[in-house]
Amino acid sequence: MRFLSVLLFCTLVAGVACAQRPADSTFYRPGAAVPAYLKPIERSYGSYFYGGKRLRSPNSLEIPFNELNDPIVNRHFRTYRTFVLAGQVVALVPLVYVLTRNRGTYTRSGDYWAVYFGSIGATLGLSIIGNSQARKAVTQYNRALAAARFGFSAQPLPGTTQTAFGVSLARRL
Repeated sequence: MRFLSVLLFCTLVAGVACAQRPADSTFYRPGAAVPAYLKPIERSYGSYFYGGKRLRSPNSLEIPFNELNDPIVNRHFRTYRTFVLAGQVVALVPLVYVLTRNRGTYTRSGDYWAVYFGSIGATLGLSIIGNSQARKAVTQYNRALAAARFGFSAQPLPGTTQTAFGVSLARRL
């Protein structure tokens, strides 16, 4: 029985020693901790609210997303910005078509209407896809803020040869 206790203790100590990082012994999350001052983002009929204040556009979400520094949230937000930019570029296609056409051609030809309505359809489609990416980023952001985090630490006590162990569970409401 004593051998089993010593073996269990050695296994536990070896596991703790292997799980520690050099600078920080907490291993509940590979990145930095979630800042306490971040607030959840609320959605309501196409509008976003942060801290009770209405945001003018989804572009205003960039600051809280960068503060959280979650790779999934950042990827969704970059995808949103890419689709919105592509939609804005596609919206310029009819203007470029009108400016580059021959001066003697009729403005209201079938080609003109195809370019015009095709541009509207592509712009709407890209905007819808981009906004869905912004919604995904907000959902992941709120999920990251509300996630329960479990932590374990083992720090040497200064001036002694002893180690202090700690366990924590944090949950934001």
